[in-house]
Amino acid sequence: MKKLDLHRLDYASASAFLAYSASAVVTPICLLILADDLGFSLTGGGGIEASRAIMLVGVMLISGLVAARWGKVRLLGLGALVLAVGMMIYATAPNYGVVLVAAAMIGLGGGILEALITPLIQDLHPEDSGRYLNLIHGFWPIGVLTTVLIVGELLTRDFSWRLIMGGTGLFGVVAACLYLYHVRFEVVSVGSASEAVAQMRELLRIRTFWTYMAAMFFGAGAESAFLFWTASYVQLHYGGLPRAGGLATAIFAGGMIVGRFGIAHSVEQRHLRRLILVSAAAGFGVSLFVPRIGSLSGLYALLFFVGLSVACFWPSIQSYAVDRLGVEPTMLFILLSCGGVSGFAAISWLMGWIGDRAGLDASFVVATGMFAMLMIAMLTDRRRPPEQ
Repeated sequence: MKKLDLHRLDYASASAFLAYSASAVVTPICLLILADDLGFSLTGGGGIEASRAIMLVGVMLISGLVAARWGKVRLLGLGALVLAVGMMIYATAPNYGVVLVAAAMIGLGGGILEALITPLIQDLHPEDSGRYLNLIHGFWPIGVLTTVLIVGELLTRDFSWRLIMGGTGLFGVVAACLYLYHVRFEVVSVGSASEAVAQMRELLRIRTFWTYMAAMFFGAGAESAFLFWTASYVQLHYGGLPRAGGLATAIFAGGMIVGRFGIAHSVEQRHLRRLILVSAAAGFGVSLFVPRIGSLSGLYALLFFVGLSVACFWPSIQSYAVDRLGVEPTMLFILLSCGGVSGFAAISWLMGWIGDRAGLDASFVVATGMFAMLMIAMLTDRRRPPEQ
């Protein structure tokens, strides 16, 4: 197996994932304090994620058209800067309505990052994208782990959530500077918006594409169930402090880090489908016990293995889809990411809705269902030949 050979834009993309992940998980860690301060329910908390995700999906579709004209690197720098501004607005929000507006702006910047980082890595490493995608996507859980540990500790020490939101925005400024400094390394030729639209239409007519879209929805839904609600679950179900909730999410992220970095160094491209299936089966089995475990230490152990199970889903499903469909990857990655973001938001909201009515422990059955549906989707794929 070849040694990984990283480009300068790989490092910029890693920093962008740190900023993007920090903006995504800081709300779940602050959620109970934020809800008490501004006066909204668990369903309202899920609504913050929904607001972010709606903007994410819309912007992701437009990003492909704009990037075809102006290039990915310049647009990624702009996206990181917009995300940072959204976090600053969040930090000064006087009420829930402004929080939703700030979340939408964070979604605007995050949507550009989500849409274009993956195809940029594919452009840089087209022959072995599975390994590089898992490696760079590994910086998402690193950002999660770092953010939740620091934020959980700060909240336990009664540090203001507003200062935390503002500080998180600084990660976006750093990522923006790195991208804009390296604009000269743009690696793909400039196309046109009409070509991007034609590619999108072509993909939507391919039956197998919808299998991978469903797989992204289910895989992201399984990830969001634990990433978004674990901290609140620990505080409500175990009476833990924000520090304990942050540690739980950090352990889940630690499992994702180990999984993605391990895949990047040891799993060949031809084994991606088997990897996804085995991971989904393992996640299904482990997630059954999460709401039934009686001790916090036992929950921590289970969360590590759940994180290990979901690690491969987002980058590996996308890389596998490129191999199977044999199409231009940029629009494919963008559309698949739309499916993933939709699953992330829908499951976050659904679990909050169930949590308000039956308790968060009951809502984790949704996560188990996501693992099961992902297995079904990938097993169905084997019966269909690749479509060119």
